[in-house]
Amino acid sequence: MPAWEYVIAMEQWISPEGTLELPGEDRAQVQLVAMELVIPEAEVYTSLRTPAGTAALVREVRRRAREGGKRYSSALSDVHDLQEAGDAEGARKVLEEYIAGESIPRYREWAEAELNDLE
Repeated sequence: MPAWEYVIAMEQWISPEGTLELPGEDRAQVQLVAMELVIPEAEVYTSLRTPAGTAALVREVRRRAREGGKRYSSALSDVHDLQEAGDAEGARKVLEEYIAGESIPRYREWAEAELNDLE
């Protein structure tokens, strides 16, 4: 299972009290994914110090991944609509604007690949 999906799945392990205790290798996965999602390093380290903080961090990872995925899907939908309408320049512009505004590197990279495919 890819790291992002594994960390997102950890949300189901959060206790009814809102805490999450993880072994070292799982904490390292949360740390890696959180930083890929542009969560500040200091926040990541502080959150991983307590089970409640770890649970909150896993929830934030899920939220950011979900919202980033929605932004990416929406941009791609607009691009495909423009392509179908024969507006290659408009499709290119949508991707360029998306890339300029997207904070999550993974989604930017995917959009850059899409842009390269348009050219």
